Amino acid sequence: MSANEAQTGDRAPTMAPPGQPLDDTEYRQASEWLYREAGLLARRDYDAWLALLAPELHYRVPMQQFGKRGEAREYGDNPAWLDETRDTLAVRCAQLRHPLSNADRVPSFLRYFVTNIEGTREGQTLRLSSQVLLLRVRANNPLPFLLSGERHDRLRPGGAGWLLAEREVQLDMPYLDAPNLALFI
Repeated sequence: MSANEAQTGDRAPTMAPPGQPLDDTEYRQASEWLYREAGLLARRDYDAWLALLAPELHYRVPMQQFGKRGEAREYGDNPAWLDETRDTLAVRCAQLRHPLSNADRVPSFLRYFVTNIEGTREGQTLRLSSQVLLLRVRANNPLPFLLSGERHDRLRPGGAGWLLAEREVQLDMPYLDAPNLALFI
């Protein structure tokens, strides 16, 4: 850990996941997959997004575990902001689409930015690390809500392309100042 990281408590920069480096074609496919997913989520095309998720998906957004000043941030197993499967995500999508849902009655404006993509191959799967920034503007609040974090994904072959089999999102903020979590990261 650098002296600056020790003073600020920031974690080390993203490191590529273990495995064989992606070739140019695999990297392009992985990047395009992440960009397509971001577009589907921004448009709330939940049926198409769910089609990108493997049946065995584990989707987690763990809370930060705080230690003492100067220690790096850690993300533990529990508690978690979200700890979902494909089935529970499908239920959440159905709730968001339901006309009587109060979570996002007037849909928020969502914009996703995905960058700093790194990846490796482990057998038939791709391990990806990326940075994500989500901008959310609600109709009743002109101030944007920003959510940023580092995502760790595992894509496996399936259907006509890749399926998301595992995702962990390590948020940069220790708490969420949002009225609800009617969104996906």
